[in-house]
Amino acid sequence: MAAEDDDYFAKSFFEHVDKSVSQYVSELGEAVAIPSVSADLPRHLHDIIEMMEWTKDYISRLDGWVHLLPNPQGKDDHGHDLPPILLAEFKAAKNPDKKKTVCCYAHLDVQPAAKEDGWDSDPFVLTERDEKLFGRGSTDDKGPALSWLWVIEAHRKLNVDLPVNVKLIYEGMEESGSTGMFEAIQMLSKDGEFLSDADFFCISDSYWLGAQKPCLTYGLKGLAYFSVSVQCCGQDLHSGLTGGSVHESMTDLVRLMSSLIDSSGQILVPGILDDVAPVTLEEDALYDGINFDCEAYKDEINVSSVSNKLLHEDKKSLLMAIWRFPTLSLHGIEVR
Repeated sequence: MAAEDDDYFAKSFFEHVDKSVSQYVSELGEAVAIPSVSADLPRHLHDIIEMMEWTKDYISRLDGWVHLLPNPQGKDDHGHDLPPILLAEFKAAKNPDKKKTVCCYAHLDVQPAAKEDGWDSDPFVLTERDEKLFGRGSTDDKGPALSWLWVIEAHRKLNVDLPVNVKLIYEGMEESGSTGMFEAIQMLSKDGEFLSDADFFCISDSYWLGAQKPCLTYGLKGLAYFSVSVQCCGQDLHSGLTGGSVHESMTDLVRLMSSLIDSSGQILVPGILDDVAPVTLEEDALYDGINFDCEAYKDEINVSSVSNKLLHEDKKSLLMAIWRFPTLSLHGIEVR
């Protein structure tokens, strides 16, 4: 009967989802309307807290345990108060002590957005266009964060017990460096604390391979972040008066940056591939059956280079470049 029960629940679940689409869109619209921009805390701290409280109330309505943990760092480097971190838990009704615990991570803050940035509609008004939903945070990351609550709600409405215990940890500073999260995780991972009994972690901040098939991400490459400062003189100089007489910081910086990577995407740093495992025949074959369209991907990310080409034109090379091999990106130059 177990298999039959699973089939029945799967059918009922998808029917429930189809019937609830308008609810999901409406609630996502409520979340998108809260401009929880973490890059501007003096202006938007109250919006991030409002987003946290909105989510806390939703969890409470689902009879979950929920708590807003004060940010361990208290204030940022500029003395601004930091938003709390949301912790929540939904235990299985039957034999919770014998079931695994999954902790799901997401964030409720967003990047800045304004219509003059190039949006076709107000970024904080969820707008449907061409069968797609547009709004800041709709996919990164309020939609995925809400999806976990909709899963819990579906189990509740269908009177089906959770197959695992579910914990949630939602932050409000991911778009600005996750300030306070490192300290919070260290504290919450100690014996008897919130994260100590988590068997698995799921990051709800990923993407699909295309418009047709979901993607289950089971590993991440990791990230190393560096900054470089170049100074030529102890004061600002006028290029019309001193140009040609000193080594200029911007010129030297651009030359330095160009020595790290070439125009084909090849990293020029010696030894960068020494610790990268070679591609096996078995791994190579895994890419053959992946549903991915390079042209659709190019359109999706709106490639605007002079050549109108990606660095790799075949599916396998492109996906390996994205997923398994090191990459190097230059993210900006700031003049002080």
